[in-house]
Amino acid sequence: MDAISFKMNAGANALLGPNGAGKSTLIKILLSYLKADQGEAQLLGHDIFKEGMLIRQKVGYMPEHFAIIPGVNAVKQVSLLGRISGLPKEEAMQRAHETLQYVGLNEARYRKVKEFSTGMLQRLKLAQTLVNDPELIILDEPTNGLDPNGRIDMIELVKEISKEHGINLIVSSHLLPDIEATCEFATIINKGAVVAQGKISELTYQETRSVEKKNMKVEIRGDLERFLAALQTKGIPFQLFENTILVQYSDEEISTVLLKLAYENDIQIRTMVPSEAILEDVFVHRIADMNNKNGLPTKETKIEVSK
Repeated sequence: MDAISFKMNAGANALLGPNGAGKSTLIKILLSYLKADQGEAQLLGHDIFKEGMLIRQKVGYMPEHFAIIPGVNAVKQVSLLGRISGLPKEEAMQRAHETLQYVGLNEARYRKVKEFSTGMLQRLKLAQTLVNDPELIILDEPTNGLDPNGRIDMIELVKEISKEHGINLIVSSHLLPDIEATCEFATIINKGAVVAQGKISELTYQETRSVEKKNMKVEIRGDLERFLAALQTKGIPFQLFENTILVQYSDEEISTVLLKLAYENDIQIRTMVPSEAILEDVFVHRIADMNNKNGLPTKETKIEVSK
């Protein structure tokens, strides 16, 4: 990681970037697991280079990969993480029981963790993240490997932690719909620089306003294949998602064109509404814009995450 400078707000923050952008490395630097060559950084108002131990007592970290102790049960595993975070033995054990119940593993707390499924292990990692009652939790790919139901449950837990319990979040994930469901702010990094940062709602609004080609969601009643063939004949790009056609356009007269095609092919258009940009559009276009520019970022590192 050559250079990066940004400040994160209190609340639910996403840390995004393509593979190899340095997201996991950055997280480990913030937690003092890795040493930065230069620059400065603060986490919750504390200098990461001088107060690493204090920071780790206030932060809960859910790594991407599993780190379990063979032969121990869930409550011992979580209580050990509490002890490492600075909790006294009895308090760590009490908190372990409480957090395992909170994440839905109460009945499995005395099972050996080596017997856990992937979904249970993800919940176990979340319990470990919460055991020290942190001011900030950092989640690296929290829904990784989960089936659809498990993914939904994890998203709901993360949302509840942030919104109902008021705990600050930094979430790193390659699943951008999960980010949109859980986070309010986003920071996108690439090649050691920030390419976009701000409220997700504002970033997507700006993207909707700025892109040359936009999308129109169209639902029809009639011969779908015939209508798609008509779009192809006219050279109109489209994508098909179940019963919804996403038509790409740059001409504001697209509505008239689509209505005429439908009339000529005896097809009824049931709905036709412009589609707003999503976080994935922001991510793809901002990364592409940076890759197309010349020049390298300066050798500077400055990071701050507010309380």
